[in-house]
Amino acid sequence: MMDAGPAPPMTLQVRNVVASVRVAESFRLDDLAAAIPGAELDRKMFRLIIRLSAPKASALIFRSGKIVLTGLRAPEAVAPALVAVLDLLRDAGAELDEPVPPPKIVNLVASGTLGEQVALHHLAISRNLDRIEFDPEMFPGLVYRSGAGGVALVFGTGSIVVTGTRSVEEAREVAAEVRAIVTAAGALAPM
Repeated sequence: MMDAGPAPPMTLQVRNVVASVRVAESFRLDDLAAAIPGAELDRKMFRLIIRLSAPKASALIFRSGKIVLTGLRAPEAVAPALVAVLDLLRDAGAELDEPVPPPKIVNLVASGTLGEQVALHHLAISRNLDRIEFDPEMFPGLVYRSGAGGVALVFGTGSIVVTGTRSVEEAREVAAEVRAIVTAAGALAPM
């Protein structure tokens, strides 16, 4: 029998980074919407939306003085995006706390592949059911809740989506945990 060789490599790419920071006591959203070109006031959700082109991101500005940055493709893009938003707010006359505290990443979403197909039914019945949700009639993937935090969506194609982490390292740890569990269960199948 021929040796199949090493398992194909697992891949993982960041798809979205969400960060938040409180930079002021409060904002007058109506005034900011009038002063910032392209800003969109969402009265239903009580927020102002500013779309940035470099780095590409959206900033949600709340009356409470909180900013939520979303749509970033890398944790390293958080700081430049915040600087761009703060510049727009200052130019619009907003009073900001000084110094501005550093933003915190509150969610990082990454997707990739485990390198091989996964027998989801086999995995679901052979592993710890406390951390696994699998109902193929409701959702085509398996939901795995990592003990270290984070959630992975695992699909039969071998695709994986990791969410609920706060760093690339955490996302990789969750994906590696899933790969180890899938391998231990004998649920991998070559693509």
